[in-house]
Amino acid sequence: MAKQKKTNNKTQTKDCSSDTVTFIIMGGGGDLSIRKLIPAIYNLLEKKTITNCSVVLTARSPRKAAQVLTKAKKYIKKVKVSTWNKLVSCAIYHQMDFSNPGDYQKLDKVIQKQETKLKLCGNRIFYLATIPQNFNIITKNLARTKTIRNTKTHSSKVVYEKPFGDNYKSAKSINKSLKKHFTEKQVYRVDHYLEKELVSNIGLLRFTNRILEPLFSHKHIESIQIIINEKLDVQKRGRFYDNYGALKDVVQNHALQLLALTCMGAPKRLDGEHIRASKAKFLKSLMIKDFFLGQYEGYKNTKGVTKNSKTETFAAVKLISKERRWENVPFFIKTGKALKEKRTLIQIKFKPVKCLLDYCPSETNHLTINIDPVDNIHFHLNSKVPNSHQKVAPVKLNFSQKANFNINTPKAYQILLEDVIKGDQSVFVRSDEIEFAWKVIDKIEDLRKKPNKKYPHQNKLYTYKKGASSPEELGAWNKKHKIKWTA
Repeated sequence: MAKQKKTNNKTQTKDCSSDTVTFIIMGGGGDLSIRKLIPAIYNLLEKKTITNCSVVLTARSPRKAAQVLTKAKKYIKKVKVSTWNKLVSCAIYHQMDFSNPGDYQKLDKVIQKQETKLKLCGNRIFYLATIPQNFNIITKNLARTKTIRNTKTHSSKVVYEKPFGDNYKSAKSINKSLKKHFTEKQVYRVDHYLEKELVSNIGLLRFTNRILEPLFSHKHIESIQIIINEKLDVQKRGRFYDNYGALKDVVQNHALQLLALTCMGAPKRLDGEHIRASKAKFLKSLMIKDFFLGQYEGYKNTKGVTKNSKTETFAAVKLISKERRWENVPFFIKTGKALKEKRTLIQIKFKPVKCLLDYCPSETNHLTINIDPVDNIHFHLNSKVPNSHQKVAPVKLNFSQKANFNINTPKAYQILLEDVIKGDQSVFVRSDEIEFAWKVIDKIEDLRKKPNKKYPHQNKLYTYKKGASSPEELGAWNKKHKIKWTA
């Protein structure tokens, strides 16, 4: 029974404490649960962000909680025995069929039993760590069986892992189902890139620095690059990846979200709803100008991949915005699997100034936000070379989170769960953002199916060797669009 307290001679109900949570992971035996979510929950306990919790792992296959936790343990650095024992004592496994409404009634009884046993007050976070084809049926059954409930003293939130749908139509269908059963404040659509420390810093970097914000327009910026290069191939994700590819798996969410954060108009306030509204407006304005797709050699031999697969593992995309602020500024996105090195970055290249020297600098100013594997910000300026007359060379102004603050930032999924617990939606994606992003991808998918004499490369899939920087044929595409990639 909730405690009572008196305020201004009126009796009010004390809210359920946010440091006690019931986590229900739908797809609890899967890779995401093992590698990311369980370690994140462990870290929340160790950090004492939460003081008490229940972890209910659900999936179709018969398992035991101990089996899943043992697999997850190797992804936790420096396991503390007392914290690990606490996690083990509060975790259970519940086998269920996501399409069977009766199983949700059984799940609710299991959750209630755990909450009573561990003296939890009813804050529930449902994390859908499963394929998007399950989203609609899970949403409907959770709502219909009242497994999700909201009262003055209890809250339930639902987290949807990416990819959110596989095209505009499916995403819109899922959003329609969500709106029917839940409020937008209950819904958290994940893009874990937005939880990375430097990514969440982009808005603050732009809108709290006078020397930057006035420059973010076509008057001063020549081009913007978003690069998400991956060194690993698809590994054991062949069946999943073959249904999505680089465009749907990376460009639709991570890359377009990074671009939106970089280019959105100034929100009224730097809070969740206003930031998401600004991103949505920008995403709505995007138009495809050109694209180039590739597939690494040996991809078709991967388990789960069809023999004649046309799925791209590499994509380079050129976009522009209809917003006047970004008139004629090209936005370039590049991503791929099995490339030379792992790099994730944003580069903002500024237009050159009028040259007043006999020997003009070849490089213009540019701002580089390195996200992975290192996280830092470089501002490239031109400066006079010492002991020379007019010789100029580029120099870096460098900011490093760790070097400047001596802080090791927590992992993305730990921050993600903290934000869900707090109810902070600023780094989660709103329904209209999802749909506008899918429209961009759908347009590319339509164009690649239609013969195009002007851009014949759009109908092709170029091969490249593992460990290459890109398909060799990308060189001609780069030359055509006057683009020199940073990585």
